[in-house]
Amino acid sequence: MPELPEVETLARDLRATVRGKTITDAWVSADAPRLVQEMPVDLFCEALRGRRIEGTSRRGKYLLVELDQGFWWVIHRRMSGNILLRQKPVPDEPYLRARFSLDGGSELRFIDLRKFGTMWLTDDPQPIIASLGPEPLDAAFTPAVLAATLAKRSAPVKAVLLDQAAIAGIGNLYADEALHYAAIHPKRPAASLTQDEVERLHGGIVAALEQGLANLGSSVGNAGKEEVSLRDHVNLNGNAGGNQEYLVAYGREGRPCRTCGTAIVRAKIAQRSAHFCPSCQPLKRLRKRAGKKTARKAKCARA
Repeated sequence: MPELPEVETLARDLRATVRGKTITDAWVSADAPRLVQEMPVDLFCEALRGRRIEGTSRRGKYLLVELDQGFWWVIHRRMSGNILLRQKPVPDEPYLRARFSLDGGSELRFIDLRKFGTMWLTDDPQPIIASLGPEPLDAAFTPAVLAATLAKRSAPVKAVLLDQAAIAGIGNLYADEALHYAAIHPKRPAASLTQDEVERLHGGIVAALEQGLANLGSSVGNAGKEEVSLRDHVNLNGNAGGNQEYLVAYGREGRPCRTCGTAIVRAKIAQRSAHFCPSCQPLKRLRKRAGKKTARKAKCARA
């Protein structure tokens, strides 16, 4: 699934290439019944026609396209969605779910193998993104903010990082990378992290995301491959990102840890896969506080 760096890369590509262009036509495939949300497809397409693209931004994993007359086109790529910019009459790609023609002869195409992508047209995007937590690359996201978030949760820290209401934009890949940088086992209860560990995790989150942005996103299946898989993130021109070449944990099961050489392992945590180094990220045994039942037994024994 595209995460913060992949969505931000797309937002920047769109801002540089289609800002100021007008949508002259819109088409959504009948084979994508879940794509358009909260309104009929024909009304969605009709409302898009004639709208000028004023800018693009991102919130969490949502792409926000600002249109004229106060409209917002909100897009979530979900598991396998990609947006491509093509010049007519380039042949359609497989799994084309929607096409948006622009003035000047170009068009935006939404390609989605698994058909989980979603779109909205609204005059207020806030209800769609209202549940999202803080942006991890904003200056306001400090170690103290992260500590307060983790302190409330007994779930594994990996699961908390994936919770979009806790922190926006992090998915499986960048959570694994951040935890490896911080030398924290993904199964550790979130509330058990020490202040030093929280600060390391904060630094790991920022480092992993900034690296992903610098390398224009991760196209995991493309490491060492010439062809782009339809399951992978690609940029607006259909080119793979480069961050997969620098991953330290995600997708490296059985391969040596780049830090210590121990084989990376994969495990299921909170119904999701997690990749980590058992040597660099050991699961610490935590001392349990004696409960009331244990305390009563000790008192009886003394009596």
